[in-house]
Amino acid sequence: MRQTSWLPVVLWPIGIAAVVAGFVILFGGEGEVTATQVIGGSIGGSFIFCGLIAWQRRPDNRTGQLMTLTGFLFQAVPLVAEVSYTLSEAIANWWLVSLAALVLGFPSGRISARIDKLIIAGFAIGTGLVQVIWLLFRPVPETALLISADAGLADAIDRYQTGFNATMGLALAIVGVSRWLRAAPPLRRLLVPTLAGSFAVLVLAVQAYYRSISGEFTRAGDELTVVVLVSIPLAFLIGILRAQLARAGMADLVVRLQQAPDAKRLGALLSGALHDPSLELVYWLPGFECYVDASGRPATLPTDDPRRGVTPIDHDGDHVAALVHDAALAYEPELLEVVCAAANVALERERLQAELESRVEELAGSRARLVAAGDEARRRIERDLHDGAQQRLVSLAIALRLTEDRISEDPEAAVGLVAAARKEVSESLAELRELARGIHPAVLDHGLEVALDSLATRSRTPLTVSVDLDERLPAAIELAAYFVASEALANVGKYARASRASVRVFRADSLAVIEVSDDGIGGADAARGSGLRGLEDRVAAVGGSLRVVSPVGGGTVLAAEMPYEVRTAAR
Repeated sequence: MRQTSWLPVVLWPIGIAAVVAGFVILFGGEGEVTATQVIGGSIGGSFIFCGLIAWQRRPDNRTGQLMTLTGFLFQAVPLVAEVSYTLSEAIANWWLVSLAALVLGFPSGRISARIDKLIIAGFAIGTGLVQVIWLLFRPVPETALLISADAGLADAIDRYQTGFNATMGLALAIVGVSRWLRAAPPLRRLLVPTLAGSFAVLVLAVQAYYRSISGEFTRAGDELTVVVLVSIPLAFLIGILRAQLARAGMADLVVRLQQAPDAKRLGALLSGALHDPSLELVYWLPGFECYVDASGRPATLPTDDPRRGVTPIDHDGDHVAALVHDAALAYEPELLEVVCAAANVALERERLQAELESRVEELAGSRARLVAAGDEARRRIERDLHDGAQQRLVSLAIALRLTEDRISEDPEAAVGLVAAARKEVSESLAELRELARGIHPAVLDHGLEVALDSLATRSRTPLTVSVDLDERLPAAIELAAYFVASEALANVGKYARASRASVRVFRADSLAVIEVSDDGIGGADAARGSGLRGLEDRVAAVGGSLRVVSPVGGGTVLAAEMPYEVRTAAR
């Protein structure tokens, strides 16, 4: 009904004028005005003003509209009487129809149950059709509908109408009270206005039965009736605004959530804030695409249970958790919204804390691995120097000494020794270059694409290289990308049994991505290989991340994502 949200603004001055006019008529009449009459004159205004407030605060809820309608129908009777006696008598009790809809339709204001529709239809017949029939025979000259003055028939119709309306009121009270008794605790608190309205209608029914038995015809107006009727709109207004009033009490919840409770304590805090002991807090596991409870067991969300409702807790469009609660809380969306927002803050803080602890743990492990990798690299360099270039240099020294001894005695033999020494020097230089390339590849001075092309020339697996970058990356990023490609291609050659491989370097938003793929046997796992763990550490050191997709039999894709920063100056 949001399209009529402007209507309450128009009805405010009309309602005020109607109430003022009613009091003018009351005090302008003959005789003394009693306190009961003053309170009775406030009934229509109480319904009108409480209804307009509820209507403006909750335009999507029909409760405010029904209260407003009830108030205007009640207030219209004395005003219309000044103009038309017949019309005022015809509409004298129409307000009971909208009051019945208000009591039975709360908290949404919508009527769905068949028994509710029957009761409202009964009130419409009793206060409308039967009232008109009564006026046809009531022997009052002012009645424009009079067709045959018959006091006895009119009295019989009046007694029937009074008993019929009282029976409808009794049925309404029974339905309202039983509905409140059958409701779960959260819904009981929500249906307190229904209970209060049922009590008010019961009071009217008892009085109607009394009039029917005693034969007296007096419009209900004693102290109890007017006090109950004037206070009923307040009960419905408090009920419809209960969630908004409860939002003021959320400060205590926020303070308690600041204490960083564990999962079970967090669920208990939310349950207390919503007054729902059946509430469950379940957590979303992104990797498994399912919800789990506080103990880690899979949780199934109720979908076909009308007694249970689910409210998701999302952060930036991603699932975080969900509240499984009594369905009655669906009528308090504002309260749920505030509690979910508070829970989201606590859950996000808990997630960030867990992520921080995980990063600290990973950092400690990464440091240990980097130290171990540094030690291993130094040992490897020492071993390579000792077993390679150092041995060749020793052989070269021996060959030169022999050449020195024979150069004068046997020149031809000396020439052979010099040739062998020259070969040793060439091989030593090649080994030293390869060793230096492993420490820092000088080919990177010419750019990442040239460096990757040099890897392609040495790769045992046919390799294609694609570099799609507008400018060069910083040295640290290029170095990390080079070693990612080098280590990945080494693994392809050793384990993948691939027929072809490719290296792609491209930009994805704010990231520079290097992707190495092959069509081999797959099955690579970073957790089982120190080489891949070392690459993870190297990439993480420049603020990036490494991911490996390697299904068995489906090839391997290794991708490193690092911050895209354009080099500002040439090396």
